[in-house]
Amino acid sequence: MTYTLHLTAPGGGSTRDMTQLVQTVTWQGDIRQTARELAVSLVVPQDGSVEPPALEEGAWLTLQAEGKTRFFGALLQCTTSSQSAVVSLSALDRGRFLAGNRGWYKFVDVTPEAAAAQICADYGIPVGELAATGVPVTQNFPGTFLDKIIRTLYTLAGEQTGRRYVPRFTGEGALEVVEKADAATLEIAQTMGVTNTWSIKDLCTGVAIYTEDGALVRRVEDAAAQARNGRLEHVITQRSGKDAGAEAAAWLADHGLRQTLTVEVLGPPLELIAGAAVTLRDTGSGVSGLFWVDQDAHTWKNGQHFGKFRLNFRNLMG
Repeated sequence: MTYTLHLTAPGGGSTRDMTQLVQTVTWQGDIRQTARELAVSLVVPQDGSVEPPALEEGAWLTLQAEGKTRFFGALLQCTTSSQSAVVSLSALDRGRFLAGNRGWYKFVDVTPEAAAAQICADYGIPVGELAATGVPVTQNFPGTFLDKIIRTLYTLAGEQTGRRYVPRFTGEGALEVVEKADAATLEIAQTMGVTNTWSIKDLCTGVAIYTEDGALVRRVEDAAAQARNGRLEHVITQRSGKDAGAEAAAWLADHGLRQTLTVEVLGPPLELIAGAAVTLRDTGSGVSGLFWVDQDAHTWKNGQHFGKFRLNFRNLMG
């Protein structure tokens, strides 16, 4: 696995290849965060044999691997020491502009995809492909972080479509919103280690659907989970003319038995990032199944590529 790391001067000025100075580089993301992070350790000799890079406010880092730009983001922090040649850097992609800006919006019968495009246009944020829900939603956002607005609107639409959506930024720096997949095209067949945790702390075994006037419409229940753990019920208010069945089913799916794995892998595919679906077939641990990637960290060190992933159980395989 080969990669290159480039530093671009503030204002889009000159670009310098930093690859030969890199000690380690970690490219990472989390399903709960819109921005992906790049953490880099450089070795910059203090004897004058290498021209020190211009690590200053306003500079940008670009990571390329396997012929694609994987990260483009602003340098946010730099740490140097007079007693060490190691320089530590951290950067975030353009997701920081959604997470760091608050907006005041009132959307009435607007689809999440249209609202996301409008927000990005208002703040000069590039837009890629936005998942099409076709579901008009209405919501007020008084002084709310932009990424929370977009996530909330897509969540509201998902309550009707039964789908889940992930906002993130492409390597080139454009916002994209993708549907969480129900099937995996990626596979992990060998691991360096697996930690397995299951929990029912947030368990829900039934959903009661009521009208806006408080009349019970019906109950949607997980009979097997209820037999094992008792009745733990959530309540949903069904809007007039709507069917809340998909919302109830999605709530049960999100509040069932939660199994998470922390998996360490040598040479993982670079497409294995937060929000992706992956099939795990690990003979060593005996765990197999379809999982969503909740958190990922790709690290290059000493000529090798390591991956560490937190996987969220989706569907156990036979």
